[in-house]
Formats: sequence, C-alpha cells, structure tokens
Amino acid sequence: MGKIRNKLLLAFILVSLIPLIALGGYALTSISKSLREVSTGKLQDRVGLVSFEIEDFLKNVSNDLFYLRDSVLLRDMVRDMAMGDTTDLETMRNKLEKDFLAFSKHKKIYHQVRFLDADGMEVVRVDRIRGESLIVPRERLQNKKKRYYFADTAKLPKGELMISPLDLNREHGQVEKPLRPVIRYGTPVYDDSGNLRGIVLFNVMADTFLDLVRKKNSGQEKALFIDGKGYYYVNPDRAKEWGRKTDLGHGANFAKDYPAVAGQVVGARTPITVDQKNYLIAVAPVFLDKGKTRLLGDVVDIVPSEVVFAPVVTFRNIFLAISGGVFLFTLALALNLAKSITEPIVYLTRITHEMSKGKLATPVTVTSKDETRLLAESVERLRKSMVILLKRMKKK
Repeated sequence: MGKIRNKLLLAFILVSLIPLIALGGYALTSISKSLREVSTGKLQDRVGLVSFEIEDFLKNVSNDLFYLRDSVLLRDMVRDMAMGDTTDLETMRNKLEKDFLAFSKHKKIYHQVRFLDADGMEVVRVDRIRGESLIVPRERLQNKKKRYYFADTAKLPKGELMISPLDLNREHGQVEKPLRPVIRYGTPVYDDSGNLRGIVLFNVMADTFLDLVRKKNSGQEKALFIDGKGYYYVNPDRAKEWGRKTDLGHGANFAKDYPAVAGQVVGARTPITVDQKNYLIAVAPVFLDKGKTRLLGDVVDIVPSEVVFAPVVTFRNIFLAISGGVFLFTLALALNLAKSITEPIVYLTRITHEMSKGKLATPVTVTSKDETRLLAESVERLRKSMVILLKRMKKK
C-alpha cells in the first residue's frame, strides 16, 4: 500500500508543481525584468532631474543679462559715451552702480556684475561676498582686456551671448582662495551707430548649482559632475576637483578613475546607463543652450547594483517565500488526499486477509463516501454471506 500512496503523492505533487514552476518561473522572470527596468529608470530620472535643474538655473542667467543690457540707465550711459558728453557721465555711473547693487542683492547668485568699456576697463562692478553685495571702489577696478572672456564677448555681434567654460575665478592673474568656481555670461553693448561701447558681464556663483550635485552624495551613492574631457567639477573627494591645467592642474579625472567606461561616459551628449560589474552608472548631459549644442558637462551617478536592484531582490525573496509556502501547503494537501484514498484500501485489505483466515466477526465499516465505501459494502455483504454459509454447514 505504501507504493500506491507514494504514486498518488507523486502524482499530486507533479500536477501542482509543474504549473507552479512554469507559471512562477515566467512571472518571476518577467516581473524581475520589469522591476530592473523601473529601478534603472528611476536612477536615470534622478540624474536627469539634476541636469534639468542646472540647465533651468543657467537659462535664467541669460535673461538677467539681457535685462541689464537693455536697462534705461545703461542705455543712457552708453548714449553719453557715444556723444562724448562727460558732464553727466559720473552721475550716470553712480546711478548704474546703485542699479547693479540692487540687482545683485535681489538675485543673490552672481559673484560679480560688471560693465566694462570697449578697452576692457571695469566701469561698474558689484561683488557679492559672504552673502553681502558691495560696490567695488574705483581704485580697485581692473582692466580685463587680456582675459579671454572679454575678447570673446567683444567680438560678438549685437544680441549674441558669450558663455565661458566653468572654471576657477582669478584675481590679478591668480586663482582666488578660497576656491570660487564661476561661469561667465557676457553680451556686447553697442550704441545707436553700431559701435562697441563695452560689455555686460556676469560671474555666476557656480557653487549654487554644483551643490545640486553634491547633495546627491549620500550613503553608497556617488554623484559626480565632469566636464567634456572628464575633469571633475564635483567629486565626493574634493581634492580631485578642478584638475585641469587652467585650474589647479593636478590632473585627476574620470578617465583615470574609471577607464573601463570612460569612453562611454565622458562627453556623453545623450542620457545613458552603463552596467559595470557591481555598479550601475547613470549619465545625463548638461547643455548651455536651447539647441543643445554647447555641452557644459555630464552629471554622473554611480550606485552599487545591489542598492539599485534592492526592490528586485526583495520581490524575488518574497515570491520564493510565497511559492515555498504554496508548495508546502500543496504537499500537506497531497499527503492528506493520498491518506484519505489509501487508508480505506489498506483497511479493506487487512479485513479481507482476516476473513480468509475465518475471522468473520468484525463488521466492515468505511466512513468515506466515494467508491471505497461501495467496495466496503460489497465486502460486508460477502462477510455476512460467509457467516450464513458457515452456520448452514454446521447444522448439517
């Protein structure tokens, strides 16, 4: 009887196990794949959001620049410069200083707001230092004719915009300490006759938007911001930032730290995700213009795969736990069903064996309501018939 029970048990298990494995395996694979795609998408969305925030921040800078260029006070001053009228020039200069000062206090994101004449000499300059905007005294104004950003702006046609590389600010030719990363926006100023009268120039405090990247550095997540050649604007290890020769010159860059993926990441102009062994690397470019032709750099987020795909692992463990529970429940049910089928058969086998030895006193009873009960009733009729037959034989 053990063989029948084992066969029944095996049949029950196979009937339940095969669909469980087939459907469960398909569900586990497809849902895990979907969760991986969702997790990867969320990582890409995070770097994409940082990229968008930086671009949105810088987009407003050009609007501010054109606003000052077209201001009434600056236009009046340019008109006096064109006419050679020096009578009101000093008065206009004082008014322009106050206007630039009010603008700087209101915006709070510009390290320097300047108007330079056509010879590169600073005419009006407002600096913002440690949260305070100040008009720079005349004796401290400098000539910036030899600086690249003046030459690049001065040669532009009317209405055009110069955007410099993001670099460290210099004063009197030396990198300013503490380090002050800036990106410069400039536009030429022409008089009504089309003659260049100067440029309006902003030094944007880059830490304002670089901090958007730095805030992402937490736990096992490493957020970077690199330029088009892989040098770091932002790195959790601050000693690796600003490695270009024109900045600090120490040479640290992404290609040295991650040579296996540098070719895909450095200078990337479209969002990408790179699966690198135990890490997932998401990249989102940051552009300086609406046409997305001028690349400022790439925001890079490096996260261990186990962190990114933690939801996948959690789902898999829960799924396997549920599947194991279902299997155990099915096994218990199969054992119970096999027992309910085989026990009456075992009982009837024992009874018939006893009947063959002449033990006919015990009635045959089965509580089941299936075919085994009919079999038991037939055996009981046989027992009674045998009892009657034995009694008749004794009388004779």
